[in-house]
Amino acid sequence: MSDQFTKTFEKLWIGFRSRWCDSHDLGGATAFSHRDVKVPMLHRVVQIDVPETMVDALIDSALDYFRDRDFECAFTLSPLDRPADLAERLKRRGFAFDLQAVAMLCNREVRPSVSESVEVEELDPDRYEVWAATMCRSFDFPDDVGALGRGVLDIPEVRLYLAYVDREPAGTALLYTRYGLGCVDFIGTLPEYRRRGVASAVTARAVVDSHSMGNRWTGLEVAAGSAAERVYKRVGFRPVHNRPRYVRSTSQADRDRGPSRA
Repeated sequence: MSDQFTKTFEKLWIGFRSRWCDSHDLGGATAFSHRDVKVPMLHRVVQIDVPETMVDALIDSALDYFRDRDFECAFTLSPLDRPADLAERLKRRGFAFDLQAVAMLCNREVRPSVSESVEVEELDPDRYEVWAATMCRSFDFPDDVGALGRGVLDIPEVRLYLAYVDREPAGTALLYTRYGLGCVDFIGTLPEYRRRGVASAVTARAVVDSHSMGNRWTGLEVAAGSAAERVYKRVGFRPVHNRPRYVRSTSQADRDRGPSRA
């Protein structure tokens, strides 16, 4: 089952992130980016599948692509990517390990408890602005991310959630459903409401709804070893596969050093 979840999660995650961005076929990988919104989640190389002899050419293409967009080049890897030593090949070319993310799974048998101190509401589309404002402040995103999301998230596959503490907006999440998988994303809490159970409450609500929709799985991505991962484990999620991220600058100074192809 883990292999099936991994394949489905990667397919859904890549498709959902790509909705926010321009996608580009690098010839054995997919790059997505947004010229006007400079946040890391919108700039990535994913879905890598090339022969060993083509790795350096792929990396060159990726660096050129993101250099043109004036943004760092980041690869997010998964167990499905090839060749198997891709992480080592990236490090030889000057990429640095940046983050170990992990994809987590909550099975249908899990029944998370619902918070009594945090109210969670599913929002109608006409209340998107309050959701976007809360989400952007939770993640310290520019307002451009919220504006971009309006066109991306107004689809039947997405449910938006707003959490309240003392009747004031306190946090957000969304549930995106495809392929029998409900993916919980944009789980954020405003700084003044952290450590008050907001993230666990809004995540639990999304899980309950995902189960009620008949999804086979509910998944999410989080930084490994983080406080958020511990919260999601308490809700009922368990880690399934790693998604390491490797990053390299695309500045002119970096380019002048040249690749190391040892």
